[in-house]
Amino acid sequence: MDLQLKDRRALVTGSSSGIGEGIARMLAQEGCAVVVHGRNRERAEKVATEIGAAGVAIGDLATDQGAATVHAEAVAALGGTIEILVNNAGGSSTGNTTKTPIQISTDDWVSNYHANALSSVRLCRLAVPDMVAATFGRVINVSSAVAVQPNNLGADYSGAKSALNNFTVSLAGSLKGVGVTVNTVSPGIIMVDGLLRFGRLKYGDPNLTIEEVTQRLAADKVFDLPPAGRLGTPRDLALVVCMLASPISGFVTGANYRVDGGQVRSVN
Repeated sequence: MDLQLKDRRALVTGSSSGIGEGIARMLAQEGCAVVVHGRNRERAEKVATEIGAAGVAIGDLATDQGAATVHAEAVAALGGTIEILVNNAGGSSTGNTTKTPIQISTDDWVSNYHANALSSVRLCRLAVPDMVAATFGRVINVSSAVAVQPNNLGADYSGAKSALNNFTVSLAGSLKGVGVTVNTVSPGIIMVDGLLRFGRLKYGDPNLTIEEVTQRLAADKVFDLPPAGRLGTPRDLALVVCMLASPISGFVTGANYRVDGGQVRSVN
């Protein structure tokens, strides 16, 4: 199926590694002009070169000024309006994944909200008006399975992602009939560098591979494999993002797509 993504202009935040890199890579393969975003220029430029991206945008989306810089650099690199905005930047503090909600500091609650919810709000505020003017736009917010099925630990992260889900629905509802859709994709446990760092720290072995970490964590019942029988990969997320980014997906908006192998036990 032709997703009609050729020559569309896309910004993928947090795309210098992990899930974001996988999404940027697949959008580029589908013919999009893609801007790679990160906070480290060397890593972002390395990914951009590998995938043949239009350019990079560097900045911290946890601040208004950082978001404005990223938006300006992306528009300049693309040579026009951002048509596809994938808000993937964010993440949880490894230390807080072992803390109960009342053990997490106020500063960490605020920091996580800025990184995982307001980062997307900031870029939408900058990019969506141009999408509306162009009568086409796609916003895909990357959330998490824990936004709807939180754990007892890491509540600052799951709470921020829950807010992101709510923002998605509210924004989609405010954009009636203007050609702009807003959706969320919610990954479960994905085999990325963050999981690798957590496993190496837990087991005190800096040489463990992602496969070894996954096997040990599953054997120790740190998590159960989902019904799909395996953990997810960035490619799993990228496939769904490309579908939502496509011009042919105009009737899909305000939705949350779980890409978790059945991890979340819910009918919705």
